[in-house]
Amino acid sequence: MTLVEVMVVLAIIVALVGLGYVGYAQITALEQRQVAKKLALSYGMLHDEAVLRNATFRIAYHLDGAYYVVEVGEPDTLIYATPDERIEAEEKRQSALRRYTEREIAEGEAKHLEDNKFAELQARFGTKVQLPRGSRFGGVYTPQYGEFVEPSGAEEEDPEQPLIVYSYIFANGFSEHALVQIVDRKDPTEGYTVEVEPLSGKVTLHGELVGYQDAWDWIPEKGPELPG
Repeated sequence: MTLVEVMVVLAIIVALVGLGYVGYAQITALEQRQVAKKLALSYGMLHDEAVLRNATFRIAYHLDGAYYVVEVGEPDTLIYATPDERIEAEEKRQSALRRYTEREIAEGEAKHLEDNKFAELQARFGTKVQLPRGSRFGGVYTPQYGEFVEPSGAEEEDPEQPLIVYSYIFANGFSEHALVQIVDRKDPTEGYTVEVEPLSGKVTLHGELVGYQDAWDWIPEKGPELPG
């Protein structure tokens, strides 16, 4: 085989590899859009179901496991307005739990302190939605956490201490402000953002990554000047 022939073969191999990479990237982007669109539609349906069923829904995002679960709870469910309130309440709950023995907890004497008032929804929305292999969560934001909570970087989810972030849809038709980023595992700067507006529950699918600061750009820095 001559040098020219070798160079031609190498050029063909490079071209085929390039086409394969482009094809993989296109498939991954399509999968990301599909799963992001499904999530956006789920928020819309849950908003309607919450009012019709008089129930509170929440989506539990397992960040390290790259999947989410829809859960349903009581209509009078309350959430915390700030990260400090959430952390303080969790510390009080853990402190109260330490007063019980393992036997008492197993027998249900500490049932009122359990943080499991939600059950997985077994019907219409499915119990678990796994992200495509080439995708993961870039992060999830709600006011309870104060900033984006990102995956820990662990290869697998810790079954004893899973990293979970919750997003709530209430029985009165209101929704918690939420931003959910779904990104490419190989390039976490590329992906989609599902945004749930506070109160109204309006859902927007962004074809880019949106930060929680960016989500408030439409609010003017100061109100209009009043006459007089």
